[in-house]
Amino acid sequence: GLGIEVNMENGLVRVVSPIDDTPAAKAGVQPGDFIIAIDGKPIIGLTLNEAVEKMRGAPDTDITVTIRRQGLDPFDLSMK
Repeated sequence: GLGIEVNMENGLVRVVSPIDDTPAAKAGVQPGDFIIAIDGKPIIGLTLNEAVEKMRGAPDTDITVTIRRQGLDPFDLSMK
């Protein structure tokens, strides 16, 4: 996986904590970030399990998550 602990808040996936030395930590994911889209597809309406399943993939595959962080415009982070 990406190496993040998450929960669901207001229909969005909220990052509780990135795990050290994982793709998420190396990409700059921070606690409190909201993941609002996965590979360009909004996650509103998905359950937490559905969203987590979409973030999982085979090793060495790419994924792009759109992050909403307080004080910034939404931005994309790509991870492998």
